[in-house]
Amino acid sequence: MHPLANVDFRTLQIFLTLMTERGVTATSLVVGISQPAITQALNRLRKTFGDPLLVRSPQGMQPTEKALALEREIRRFLEEVAHIQASQQDFDPAREQREVVLTAPEYLEQLLLPAVATVLRRDAPRVALSIRSPDQRRIDALLAAGDVDFRLGWVRDPQPSVRAMPLFEDDVVVIGGPGNRALAEPLTLPAYVALPHVRLLGSGRTTSGRVIDEFIKQQGHSLAVCIHAQGLMALLGTLMVSDAVATVPRRMALKIREVFPVRMVDFPGRLPRVSNALYWHERTQRSAFHQWFRGVIGEAARHAAATYA
Repeated sequence: MHPLANVDFRTLQIFLTLMTERGVTATSLVVGISQPAITQALNRLRKTFGDPLLVRSPQGMQPTEKALALEREIRRFLEEVAHIQASQQDFDPAREQREVVLTAPEYLEQLLLPAVATVLRRDAPRVALSIRSPDQRRIDALLAAGDVDFRLGWVRDPQPSVRAMPLFEDDVVVIGGPGNRALAEPLTLPAYVALPHVRLLGSGRTTSGRVIDEFIKQQGHSLAVCIHAQGLMALLGTLMVSDAVATVPRRMALKIREVFPVRMVDFPGRLPRVSNALYWHERTQRSAFHQWFRGVIGEAARHAAATYA
């Protein structure tokens, strides 16, 4: 029997998160269980392997040589188990009973969720889907620990342990309320910079937001962001009654125009295309369920790209 088989999978996942976060408090926040439970899991591992594994230092908890070797072995072990489980059963989505956790910016949630939900209700009615706001700082640890299954969005520098499936590309446009006179004709860069801007509030700037800010800075300007809204409805409500504008992906703007009479003009500059993709950790690459769900997302993305072309 593999020596790691004596340790439950949850404890192994906690160990991997500890190795990433290097602290009990941070690991508790990522995994979603109490700090005493994290400490108890670490103590069980110390006893099992006869090594302190992680020791306290001014820079946080530092791994021992044994811990570094175990980290590599545990990742291989969990990948092997996932592969065996996937290959030993005939996969049927209708028999699956689980929760899928996915992080996504609101615009991709709006575009893809209807089609994804339709497939789940029809073909996998016992699968629950939980969509969370992106957490740029912790997403790699969340994927590695299995607390998040998939990441939707635009990532310019994914980790080597993360797989990706391209979905569709997009560009950004500027939108405002129906009475916004600044958008009655194409925008110049000086006019764009002079306008008040509204952005969605998240756990950090989006990749497209960073790209826009980098471009504006290169031109010797900065944007006046007057409001950070928590959600899309608040952002749109602000645009409807003010002279503010928002810079959003074009397909998001096209979907918004189905309900709100926004004005839309091209962004006044050349930016990299928004490259939306689905990301997942290497350890789930061979999982039959994950492969099936990736296909569901891919089909939803193709439908959205064609609908909002």
